[in-house]
Amino acid sequence: MQKVFGVEGRLFSALTKIFDLLILNIVFLIGCLPIVTIGASLTALYSVTLKMVRDEESNVAKAFWNSYKKNLKQSSIIWLAVLFVLASLLFLAANISKHYSVVLYPLLLLVTVSLLTLLYVFPLLAKFENSCFHTIKNAFLISLHTVAYSILLFIITVLFVAVIPIYFPKLLFIWLFLGFSSSAFVKSFLFEKIFNNYIGK
Repeated sequence: MQKVFGVEGRLFSALTKIFDLLILNIVFLIGCLPIVTIGASLTALYSVTLKMVRDEESNVAKAFWNSYKKNLKQSSIIWLAVLFVLASLLFLAANISKHYSVVLYPLLLLVTVSLLTLLYVFPLLAKFENSCFHTIKNAFLISLHTVAYSILLFIITVLFVAVIPIYFPKLLFIWLFLGFSSSAFVKSFLFEKIFNNYIGK
């Protein structure tokens, strides 16, 4: 019983983890407020959750803001570039496809590939130091090399970001305080496994 309820027990460890995720979710939302800094906030979020799955985290708020400031410029550039590309593809899919339906499917394929690539971009920035171009290129290649993981990551993202707040309104209050950090934490187990394979090579 002491192993379960003690200071070093499973219950205390789980409650500590939940509290850290709550703090992390709050600072993540604060970091997203200027909108253009969402990329930096996502990078900082994954920087902390990747450490959490390795049991390396300490002060999550401090670790978040350190990563936020460190990656602010690069993450913001990539974030704005990604928004531009996705907006352009969606605009083309919504307008040109009305007159040239043959273009619709290639555009939807490009949107899908872009979304899968986006899943890896900010975790890669959090894990490795690289240029914007090589980060996006690596994200694209990894998303294609690990299609099963990419689909699973996409499902988890949709579940946390869309399904829970829309279809389970009773959980909305909990989601506001834990939704984004919990999603990143769950996905970080997969990211850590994927990235370690490439580090090994």
